[in-house]
Amino acid sequence: MDKNGAQTFCYSKASGVLKKAFLKENRSLLFQQKSLIELWTLLFNTEAPLIPETLLAEEIEKKALNQLINDYQFFLNQFDVPPAFLVDQLKFFEVENLKQMADCLNSEEKIPLEKLHIINIGKYGNLKYSRYPDLHRVTSGTEYEWLKQAPEIHQQREMEFKLDLQYIRGIWNSINEYSGEEKQWAEKLFLDEYVMKNILWALRLSVYYNFQKEDIIQHLFYVTDAPNMADPIAGPAIKILRKDITDYSQWQNVFFAKCINPYIAGENWCVDPAWIEKRYSVEKNRRTYHLFHTCVNESVALAAWFQLKLFELSCIRTASESIKLNISSQEALEATGVREVNNG
Repeated sequence: MDKNGAQTFCYSKASGVLKKAFLKENRSLLFQQKSLIELWTLLFNTEAPLIPETLLAEEIEKKALNQLINDYQFFLNQFDVPPAFLVDQLKFFEVENLKQMADCLNSEEKIPLEKLHIINIGKYGNLKYSRYPDLHRVTSGTEYEWLKQAPEIHQQREMEFKLDLQYIRGIWNSINEYSGEEKQWAEKLFLDEYVMKNILWALRLSVYYNFQKEDIIQHLFYVTDAPNMADPIAGPAIKILRKDITDYSQWQNVFFAKCINPYIAGENWCVDPAWIEKRYSVEKNRRTYHLFHTCVNESVALAAWFQLKLFELSCIRTASESIKLNISSQEALEATGVREVNNG
């Protein structure tokens, strides 16, 4: 299908899927279920398999993820040549697969491929899984061929950072295939995600681990030549590091001010990365919805759709875990931004 026809067809289909998704007011339905069997029926409209609840929780998450990836691949398949920006959204799972394989090769127990939680992205992936456990052959001829063997344990974090950075910079570069408004929309979707990831990571390192500014900067993602003030995703995080984490007044004018944990008179205050992350996920979800409905019949809308469905997937996981661990629906809902639930 040509690009215009594919965009129009996919946007219509994606809009229909979102109307039925467990987002916005439908999100609370996930947390009204009393058992994993009820949750399965709600999600998939079929009878749950007769397996122990621990395994059923895993199957719910697995089936929901596979359904999301299959739906997204269906959209990509409508294009004669799908935009790289759309394809690159799936590369996250390929990177996670590669991390998992490298980690398993470092363990004493050499886990066979069929027991790994490999997420299949079909023809949109490049790794040669049949060649596992030979990591050199798995990555040969791909953009990951620099990873020829599993790193030593003390080098694992460095490898993961390099993979993440490669993935993020790849998405940023694919935005350049667009022009005009569509490029602006793609940039907005990207920056909404990765500017805040950097800010939250910087705050965690500062608040929880007492890292100094110079050390934190070296741990930031970037899309230019280096993590500095000029970089689109590193710059905002570096600017944030100038603020006193214990002075509430310095945080009242940041762009995410509505997500800052409140100040209580008479109590010591410190900026709370976990609080911000929880509140910002709701704000980001709202803005992504707006972007989806703004770029009607454009391919960027499908990337926004994918981000919204990933948020839904995180809510499904939270609902499943809350049932398995007997956590109250209210407590679980608060983790997804919903303040109250009707338990019927």
